[in-house]
Amino acid sequence: MTFIGISLILVGIGLFILQKYNSSARLKNESIRAFNETNNEAKQHKELNAVIEIPVKWWLSSALGVLFIFFGIANPLSINDAGERTVVQPITGALWTQFDPGLYFSGFFSTKTVWPNNFTIQVSRLENQSPDADLWVASNPKDGTFSEGDNAELEHTVKWDLPSNEAMMLDLHITYNNFQNLMSTTLLSYQKKIASFSTQRMSSEAHYSGGKSQLDQYFQDQLRNGQVLLETSTKTRTLEDGSQETYIDVKPKLDNNNEMVRVESDIQTFGILSTYTSMDNVHYVQEIDVKLRQKIKYAADKANSKQELIAAQQEEQTAIVKGRKLIAERTAIEEADEIESVIRARKAKLVAAEKLEEDKYKAASTLALKKAEAEGDKLKVMAGLSPLEQARIDKETAIGVAQALAGPNGIVFPKIVVSGGDVKGAGNGALQTVQLKMLNDLAKSMSNNDN
Repeated sequence: MTFIGISLILVGIGLFILQKYNSSARLKNESIRAFNETNNEAKQHKELNAVIEIPVKWWLSSALGVLFIFFGIANPLSINDAGERTVVQPITGALWTQFDPGLYFSGFFSTKTVWPNNFTIQVSRLENQSPDADLWVASNPKDGTFSEGDNAELEHTVKWDLPSNEAMMLDLHITYNNFQNLMSTTLLSYQKKIASFSTQRMSSEAHYSGGKSQLDQYFQDQLRNGQVLLETSTKTRTLEDGSQETYIDVKPKLDNNNEMVRVESDIQTFGILSTYTSMDNVHYVQEIDVKLRQKIKYAADKANSKQELIAAQQEEQTAIVKGRKLIAERTAIEEADEIESVIRARKAKLVAAEKLEEDKYKAASTLALKKAEAEGDKLKVMAGLSPLEQARIDKETAIGVAQALAGPNGIVFPKIVVSGGDVKGAGNGALQTVQLKMLNDLAKSMSNNDN
């Protein structure tokens, strides 16, 4: 608006010069015209060319210019862009903050200071610089110090959000006047300090062997809630091989309520919030990096050896268990076979005993049958049988008795050996005669006993 006003004033000045030139040209032309008429010379003086006159008055343009300059300086209307807030200081001196975007009435001759809602501060190496960072500074090889004293170069990025509370925002504006001053004098140094404090809460070995997320957590926690006071002590621990190792133990300092003791800064006082934090890279000093690589490799080799030992012990225990299982299975099979053999033997014994009893019953039954037949034949003889029938009955009785006695439980007759016979078969005939005689006598004796 001021530029337009100045332009209008310049246009008014130009119009003023133009009008003055036109008036001068008209006066000269009238003088030349009068001279030419009086002298009536053949050669007359040429009249001047007048500039085209513009109907706009020069003073109107100048007045508009002055008016625009006035409104430009007074600036009663302002526009707040999205993503920003404006601290307005009117001529009365009562500060207030415009948070909402759009056109608003800021008052005549007020001073307006624009603050972004958030901005990003990056500390890194040049090759890792982000074009979107609002403030970038180069990292230093000794920015971070771990608990045992190892130095490292820290690369980190933090996005800061300004407070949405008007009272806090006005206090922040009164203290720092603009966000560039806030970033360079307070937030940058606080961010670097908290990054270094975060590394002090752990050893470089712990970070190297998987503690990156833990370091990020320490960094974020202290940025938002304040620096944590630490207590350090030197302790000794016994390693697995029996050797002693001295180390520095770092723990947060606790108050009477068992809460961590923190140191607040302007960050917490003004309600500035770190909405995004990242410990991008940690570059150890070269000698520290070599030491950590060797130490981690040794620890890894030791862990592998221990794991192999555990695996071998497990295989040994597995083999022992399998052997015990095999022995138990073989013993169970042998005991089962033994029990089965005993059962079979017992069963065979019972079967043999039952068979013996069965044979005894059969022999007694057969003997009783023969005796009954013999008794019947005897009755027949007594009834007056013929000598031939009697002889036949005696023969059959003797044969039946002999067969009954020849069973498994019967009487065994002694063998009679006859020798010295001259005629073939003579001895056998005599033997048969003797045996028949014995059987016949036995049958008769049994018959008489029954009678």
